[in-house]
Amino acid sequence: MNSTSTRDGRQNLNFDLTILEHAPYGIVACDIAGEILFANPLAAFMLQEKSLPGKNLLRIMADIPEFKKGWDMLQTEFNDQFALPFSIKPDPANSANNLDTETSLALRVTRFQNNPDQRCNTLIFIEDLSSNETLDVADRFYTDSLENLMSEKCQELELMQEQLIITEKKAAMIETAGAVAHELRQPMTTIIGTIDLLNTKPEVQENPDIKKRFEIIQKQCLRMAETIKQMEELVEYRTRQYLKNKLIVDLEESSRKQELGKKSTEIEPGADEQKAKADKFLRMRKPLK
Repeated sequence: MNSTSTRDGRQNLNFDLTILEHAPYGIVACDIAGEILFANPLAAFMLQEKSLPGKNLLRIMADIPEFKKGWDMLQTEFNDQFALPFSIKPDPANSANNLDTETSLALRVTRFQNNPDQRCNTLIFIEDLSSNETLDVADRFYTDSLENLMSEKCQELELMQEQLIITEKKAAMIETAGAVAHELRQPMTTIIGTIDLLNTKPEVQENPDIKKRFEIIQKQCLRMAETIKQMEELVEYRTRQYLKNKLIVDLEESSRKQELGKKSTEIEPGADEQKAKADKFLRMRKPLK
């Protein structure tokens, strides 16, 4: 299976569960024996339970005979659903919610065909038929958690956007620097090779002033070679202050991770590498007259 498809499927499943957990009505999923496999917080709130998963719905609804009757009909007859209005009295010993009056509820139980290896085959939807005050209690009870969830998701989205921007900048920087380094390397090697060749001429050897100027040019070319090397080894996007309100890419910092990862015994190519390329260039050129 494609890893991207698997990851997208997992993200979609998490999103679906988030919607179910914060739905405006109670949702419970059970197996044929009434064992609760999933329930959102509002369902537990309505049934005055701290948590529902792992409990048995038939035992929770044991005080309502009509529920057991309807449940048995689902398992033995062709009916695929039934609806039942009922009321639940507040339990002073239960701290799961803050209700202090009797609550009128209605539930709809639906049974569906499922694969033999899947336990869940019954869904229960619970609605609140009470006054708005009861709904307000539930709203206050879950609004904070929903707001916290939305805040976390917004922060995750902002972080993902920041990481995407950094990744795009890094990719653009590496591509641009690689192209520039490629275009600069060949003419710079030509200059270094030509200077080496000219330095062998008697007229240059006999003129210290010209020889010194050639040495300055060659030194600066080798410095350019080191800069080109850094451009080819960029691995991170790092910037430094250049002018007021202006930033430029910090070549040293941006290529430092790759340099630190090399073995200490390895000889890093630099001026020697450029010198070798210049020597190769000299061998390929005809002597200047």
